[in-house]
Amino acid sequence: MTSPVASPDLALALALALDALERVTEQMASTLDLDEVLAAITGGLVEDLGAALARVWLVETSTDDARWLRLAASAGLSSRLDGTHARVRVGALKIGQIAAERRAVCLNGLADDARITEKSWAKQHELASFAGYPLLFRGELLGVLAMFARRELSAADVARLARFATLAAIAVQNARTHAELAALKARLEDENGYLHEELRNERAGASILGSSAPLHDALEKLRQVAPTEATVLLLGETGTGKELFARALHDASRRRDGPLVKVSCAAIAPSLIESELFGHEKGAFTGALARRLGRFERAHGGTLFLDEIGELPLETQAKLLRALQEHEIDRVGGSAPVAVDVRVVAATHRDLEADVRAGRFRADLYYRLAVFPVTIPELRARRDDILVLASAFLDRHARALRKPLRGLTDEARAKLVAYSFPGNVRELENVIERAAILARGEWIGLAELPDLDGPRGDAPPPSISAEATRRLEDVERAHVERVLRDSGGVIEGPAGAAAALGLRPSTLRSRLDRLGIARKRPR
Repeated sequence: MTSPVASPDLALALALALDALERVTEQMASTLDLDEVLAAITGGLVEDLGAALARVWLVETSTDDARWLRLAASAGLSSRLDGTHARVRVGALKIGQIAAERRAVCLNGLADDARITEKSWAKQHELASFAGYPLLFRGELLGVLAMFARRELSAADVARLARFATLAAIAVQNARTHAELAALKARLEDENGYLHEELRNERAGASILGSSAPLHDALEKLRQVAPTEATVLLLGETGTGKELFARALHDASRRRDGPLVKVSCAAIAPSLIESELFGHEKGAFTGALARRLGRFERAHGGTLFLDEIGELPLETQAKLLRALQEHEIDRVGGSAPVAVDVRVVAATHRDLEADVRAGRFRADLYYRLAVFPVTIPELRARRDDILVLASAFLDRHARALRKPLRGLTDEARAKLVAYSFPGNVRELENVIERAAILARGEWIGLAELPDLDGPRGDAPPPSISAEATRRLEDVERAHVERVLRDSGGVIEGPAGAAAALGLRPSTLRSRLDRLGIARKRPR
């Protein structure tokens, strides 16, 4: 290390420097937010301790277990080195060597020092000295603190900076510990919420009832796949009870003691789905006032149930595929991947194979999700279970309404069995609840049942078919394409397609992806 030179008027300089050091230390100690701590460290070095450039690198562990330093904060003059040095392997360059050897490096006379490779850059900014310190806390390497100055460093400067690095390491560790405790608290609160929901469902009698052959076959498939870690795709019409099957799969798996986290992909706006699934960092976008854990992190060690997976935007599908393959996610606004241990169970009422052919769903994601598909039978295919389910629903709603209901008349039972129930188990429960509310005596008869004179026997339900849905999408696609063509391919602005359609530009872009419309650049 080059010998430091003595500073004139050492007593006055030392007093001023100690005052500055105390101010910066107070700034670091005044917050437990890691970003604010790093800003106080780098800003304090520049504004109070006379550095021309100050940076902090923090240790991160990549997926290949290599040790890296990530540039986490910077203050002072900007340089073309920012992008180059955003990530440095431990042991490489000056910063990596400081981390590997855990020893400080202080250099004066940069113009003549062979260890400075960017001499033209240093000369351009009139830099005279460099100091780098490992950030150590109880033997653990947290990162590296480095600075350049336009004056040479004295022995007193070197000692003060060493003390400052020690205090900075303590502040960084305190902020990291606070963030870990906050994340743990958030996870415990989430798990507590899900536990309460499970208890409510248990008290409500939520279970899979019936003994028909189609139901038995579906449950047998669940029994076979539950002990494995395979991804499961639940297929079936709306109202067949896919969430109950997901819960049964979770309860029969080795992850039963972990959380079961449920997400309805159709109920979340496309602009928010990525943050909802993967979480976001503080300041990632307007309104992101604090770090928020996504559903993947909340489901760590348990099961993530993605209902209506067919409604997921194409852009998010790509990120979901990476999460399934790499077992890690990236928070919105984050700079480092987060490892997650999650089993995914997806569900849909859509024909995903048709969506793959139409370009609305990624083929690679479909094959990754459909490792073990399970089709849940519609209620008209398990008519032997209708009365069992009706009796259970009647008991539940009788207790809730505090009515002495004894059961269904023979006529009512026959009418229920004859009906096809296009809305499946959900529709049956709604029918029974309505009848229980209307009942004036102890028995539910024809008078209490709604008009169930629709399709009977094995006729298909009069629900909106996939073909009808497809035709509706074709109409929407043609209209959007026409407006986009009239606007010359322009999306934003007063003359853009988004304004003509009464949509936000981001919403229109998501709709273009969903409808499979290529974005053409205006000529």
